[in-house]
Amino acid sequence: MNQTKDIGNLCTDCHRDTSFGSGLFVNRIPSGTETEVGYLCPECQQHECDRCNELIGCDEDIYLEETFERVHEECAREKELVELRRLKEEEDYESAKFWGEVEEDQS
Repeated sequence: MNQTKDIGNLCTDCHRDTSFGSGLFVNRIPSGTETEVGYLCPECQQHECDRCNELIGCDEDIYLEETFERVHEECAREKELVELRRLKEEEDYESAKFWGEVEEDQS
């Protein structure tokens, strides 16, 4: 029988305290391993940029579907940023259409 231990506010990776006032509370996320349940601190959520190898912070990366890369915005090429903006606009339009915020094109 596989038992997991609840480690409360500790990070399941580095075991630092992520409780309110620790400096690691903001952007922590629930996390679990095979043996522990707790949180993952923002620093342990970082990963390397696939182009410059510098660490990318939580929610600061851009995922490039064509190349399967996670990069900093400044590491993305201009044509990649243009395509990402186009996809975002398309997604926003479809969402607004779904919620009735724009009229559907009748042509």
